[in-house]
Amino acid sequence: MKIIEGKTATFSMLDKNILLVTMKENAEVELADAKENYEIAMRLTVGNRYVSFVDARNYATITDEARNFSTLPHVYANVIAQAIVVTSLASRLLVNFLIKVHNKNKDVEMKLFNDYNKALNWLNQKLVEDKAAVVVQNP
Repeated sequence: MKIIEGKTATFSMLDKNILLVTMKENAEVELADAKENYEIAMRLTVGNRYVSFVDARNYATITDEARNFSTLPHVYANVIAQAIVVTSLASRLLVNFLIKVHNKNKDVEMKLFNDYNKALNWLNQKLVEDKAAVVVQNP
């Protein structure tokens, strides 16, 4: 399994279409970091559609500039769905806010979890749904 270390997160592919992003402890994601994270994701997913699995059980924050970059349409162009796993109340509040901001502008479904396996199961379900939709569109 190929692993890429970024400044604020570690990236790997759990499966062909499941990108795992593990946030580093006390990471503060600034604009340059958000851009780096996007570039790493693009390298690992090689233009394929994928689900994004963000393990944010380690406490991390994001600046307004990085958050604004993350809401640009091209950032989620190939993303089917995104699951974010958190365990702390502070992280839960931050992620809930980010999901609300994100969902105003995007068609990508995002969901917050406190259980790693439930998040992974949900993402696998989203992959199955996406493949079924592609078959219906291209019989």
